[in-house]
Amino acid sequence: MKFVILVALFAAAAADSYKPAEYAPKYEVPKYEAPKYEAPKYEAPKYEAPKYEAPKYVAPKYEAPKYVTPKYEAPKYESPKYESPKYESPKYESPKYESPKYESPKYEEVTYTPQPYSFGYDVKDKESYTDFDHSEKADGQVTTGSYRVALPDGRTQIVTYKADSYGYTADVKYEGEAQYPEYKETQYKAPAYTAPAYKEPEYKATTYAAPAYPAPAYKAPEYKAPAYKAPEYKAPEYKAPEYKAPAYKAPEYKAPEYKAPEYKAPAYKAPEYKAPAAYPKY
Repeated sequence: MKFVILVALFAAAAADSYKPAEYAPKYEVPKYEAPKYEAPKYEAPKYEAPKYEAPKYVAPKYEAPKYVTPKYEAPKYESPKYESPKYESPKYESPKYESPKYESPKYEEVTYTPQPYSFGYDVKDKESYTDFDHSEKADGQVTTGSYRVALPDGRTQIVTYKADSYGYTADVKYEGEAQYPEYKETQYKAPAYTAPAYKEPEYKATTYAAPAYPAPAYKAPEYKAPAYKAPEYKAPEYKAPEYKAPAYKAPEYKAPEYKAPEYKAPAYKAPEYKAPAAYPKY
């Protein structure tokens, strides 16, 4: 109990001795100094004209290529591993056959209604001794017609026919009389042959004249010595190559425009200090 009372007394004494105004920090505004900028010193570059030397020609040195015999390595062959296939016998199912059903076709007899018609034609060709004609007409029930043919014996056969539901009837007639001329054997008379009159040719001896051979006029050939012209050799004209110094143009250097940077002083705001709350009293 006494200990508690002592603690309370010490706490009260500490609360009375605390002065917040003495412990507040003092704030000083910082001094800002503008930076000093020195403009850079620019020196124009010094250009030295290049020294041009005429090129020296060096004949290239040619070395015969060295041939290296290639090394041949026999390929390594590995025999393939073969596995015998596994054969499975197929399963065969016998097909099921169904006998087809055959239906006999139904045949309907087609009947055509008789139609009336009529036609006629005739042929006469003297070279082949062909002479006939034919005509026919029908009304759908009765058919009538006739045809005429010139026979080889000089007669003309005329047939008139009729066809109806009772059958076919024909009436045959002949015009003219048959003529059969008698055959007379041709009498052959041998031609009179007269022997040709042959006259023996007269042969006259041929007279040959000896040919006149003129002596050939021989002219000795004239040989002319060939005109030889010695070839003209011209010494090659060697023209030294012209070396032109390259036209060098010095580059133009422009001094860079320097612009000093603008520095803005930072806006400094002093912090607001709040006094701490009063220490609680116990």
